[in-house]
Amino acid sequence: MKKINSILKRIVVATLIALLTMTLVPGPLVRAIDDSSTINDIRMVDPNARINTETKGSLTVKHVDADGNLAPGVASKIYLVATVDELGVYTITDGFRGFFSDLNYFNNGFDCDKWKECVAHTDEGNSNTGDLETYIKNNSSKILPVASGTSNERGETLYENLDLGIYFVESGTYEKKSGNEVWIHTFINFLYPVPLLDKHEGEPLIINYHPTASPKKARDKKGVETHCSIQKQWNDGGYANRPASVVFEVYCDGELMETVTLSSSNNWYHEWQNLGAHDYTVREIGIADGYSSSISVYQKPGTHDFVYTCVNSRGGGDNPPPPPDNPPPDNPPPDNPPPTNPPSNPPGFPGLPAVLGAVRALPQVLGARRLPQTGQLWWPLPVLVIAGIFFIVKGIKKNAKMKAQNN
Repeated sequence: MKKINSILKRIVVATLIALLTMTLVPGPLVRAIDDSSTINDIRMVDPNARINTETKGSLTVKHVDADGNLAPGVASKIYLVATVDELGVYTITDGFRGFFSDLNYFNNGFDCDKWKECVAHTDEGNSNTGDLETYIKNNSSKILPVASGTSNERGETLYENLDLGIYFVESGTYEKKSGNEVWIHTFINFLYPVPLLDKHEGEPLIINYHPTASPKKARDKKGVETHCSIQKQWNDGGYANRPASVVFEVYCDGELMETVTLSSSNNWYHEWQNLGAHDYTVREIGIADGYSSSISVYQKPGTHDFVYTCVNSRGGGDNPPPPPDNPPPDNPPPDNPPPTNPPSNPPGFPGLPAVLGAVRALPQVLGARRLPQTGQLWWPLPVLVIAGIFFIVKGIKKNAKMKAQNN
């Protein structure tokens, strides 16, 4: 009996020590990344990397027209918008400070793709609104190009001996004859860093002090003007809760050109026109519940005039019945209606996760499929475990005592 008691005491002591260790020892530390931080640090990309700010860089601008051919004779200019230090932190130059409300605009983790947003940038709190090209024209007395040039027979313009930083590249147009038609090729203004940081998984960071960049391009037929309009039509039988307005996105040659709101104030109609022959796409945003949307386009014969018509239909016809505001009092809906789509997995213990990162279904917690969150109360667990062990020990002792009495 004493031997049993000794073993049970050891089990209880070991269990208490294990529980105290689980309670007192902190879990693995997780470093939270502050999404609000806008300061670059090149050491986060490569701990051993530094930008050599004592060196000079270069930028080759290569112009290729919309037909994929090299474009010689294209004039271009470059402007220094921001400088860079050895850790990759960008500082906007004095001439462009009036354009940016956020002076850390470029310090976004080296995400160069987002920089194109400021090429067509508008800030309501800034008197100098518009794109960078317009801002430069409005401040031409104090903002001068660092260099200018013309593309050679390979379509290239080499800008050498540059201070390191971010450059705004502005290009001219290029005319090309095709049969009896003359096409005007245009090039989209863009921003580009010198040096360019290039990182591939498992390889050290490459700091390219002499990058090459090619602007996006488009072409317009000379002397041609495109006229377009969009109108909204309703097929809902005069439904009382019809949306007060609808929103459309207009794309020109695949690029978002404008966002348009139609309502009764503009007779559900909008039109625009541009020089050249362009490919336009219209897309409705945020279609109202209960409605379907259909957009058709009509081109007037022999012209570049296009009419886009968007029809929003509701229900099954021209005069659908409106939904009831309240259910009948003698037929209330059930408190827990059966699901229309039964779960693919039956209730019970969730399945094991699949291999190679596949996501399994999570158990439902408070109606939502999620993992337990940090901050939940775990302190009752040790108390319950100790209490359970206590009753187990007490039961064993009582059982042993009864056996001794019977003997």
